[in-house]
Amino acid sequence: MKQLVLLLFVFPLLTFSQEQKAKNILDKLSDKTSSYSSIEAHFTNHFNNSIAEINETQNGVLYLQGDAFKLDLENQLILSDGETNWIYLKDEEEVNVSDDGTDEGELSPSKIFTLYEEGYKYSYIGEDSQNYEIHLYPIESGAFKRVELFIDKSKMQISSFVMVDKQGSLFSYMINKFITNQKFSDSYFVFDTSKYADVDVIDLR
Repeated sequence: MKQLVLLLFVFPLLTFSQEQKAKNILDKLSDKTSSYSSIEAHFTNHFNNSIAEINETQNGVLYLQGDAFKLDLENQLILSDGETNWIYLKDEEEVNVSDDGTDEGELSPSKIFTLYEEGYKYSYIGEDSQNYEIHLYPIESGAFKRVELFIDKSKMQISSFVMVDKQGSLFSYMINKFITNQKFSDSYFVFDTSKYADVDVIDLR
């Protein structure tokens, strides 16, 4: 009985300690990330859904500058200048144009390295010689139930993360190269139809 009473007092203290340690690490990560004028991240994305028996891997590059982003995947090119979005389907030679805006439950590529800053509870899980591991849990219900974040201790940068949706699907991202503080022109984040002679433009605005 005494052990049970002791546990009831100790567990909240341990939970608070984990949250505080996670917050301290995330604050340092946020300060470091916000100091970059731009980010170029080369990554490997692995998607696994055991129920549907899907197991896919692809490589991509994400460019970020302010609210603008460019996401270059094997079959898609997604751009946003902060006001307009373009989704170019390479195989179909089709581009969909829409006003910028992220639907509830979606995660914009422009926020991928700062998603922890709002809308999540967090817990320090542990660390090894290279990385901290922190798990994020959305405060409001959305597409994902958990994000597992791995942070390089020496560089204070995200080295990888895993997003788990409500069906148990895993979206894993491994950062292979991380380049900062380059200068991109505004036009870099705009889809230039003149460079794609046969593209079919579908304007959804």
